[in-house]
Amino acid sequence: MTGRWLQSGRCAGGAVIPLLGALMFVPAPCRAESAYGSGSASARLHITVVVPPVFRVLDVTPVDGGYEYRVWTNMKSAVIGGREYRFDRIGESTVRVPTAPADTWIVHGL
Repeated sequence: MTGRWLQSGRCAGGAVIPLLGALMFVPAPCRAESAYGSGSASARLHITVVVPPVFRVLDVTPVDGGYEYRVWTNMKSAVIGGREYRFDRIGESTVRVPTAPADTWIVHGL
């Protein structure tokens, strides 16, 4: 185990040391560098909420010439008995329909 094996190790070590010394001064590509904006982060987040239309009849009261319906809706309008009724806000509203409940049908949309 003498001779060339030890000699080849010395030669390789002698060539590697200057090469490692030169690589120490070259910036590594994985090294983090401080630059403009490195202290801040930004992102975008998009949220979509789908609300299905709701039309609930809470109460039906007979009045002169028809019926009064107390309804809860989240829509702008609804067709009741062939006539369109518009609502100014979401929530509870009162609608007077001049027909009997058996003749009344409801078409709702957004």
